[in-house]
Amino acid sequence: MAYIVTKLVTSEKSIEFFLIGSYSDMKAAAAAATEEYKEYNKKASFINLEMVNEWLSTRGEYSFRQDTKNRLQLDISQVEENQAIPQEQQKIFTCSEDEKTFINISKALVPDGISQASK
Repeated sequence: MAYIVTKLVTSEKSIEFFLIGSYSDMKAAAAAATEEYKEYNKKASFINLEMVNEWLSTRGEYSFRQDTKNRLQLDISQVEENQAIPQEQQKIFTCSEDEKTFINISKALVPDGISQASK
């Protein structure tokens, strides 16, 4: 069994997807993902890092929103070694022009994280 760690970083100007690495056990994968979180959130305390590591070890995913426009998503996926990934699971990320339009509409409707209707 192998564990693959991935990172998705969303900012105001871009969406970036990273393949962090492959690890032989869940604890090593969680430690690598926690290091990515630590680099992203420089203000994280030791206790916060321990909680994130525990969450990643048990849940396999973690999402942190710095503000309304900046977000980090970490994921640990379990895969069988020496086995091809099924074709329907090979595509990692796609953002079409239509989705960009919906993202821009959403930003216009909810510019500061609070919907116009709730204001």
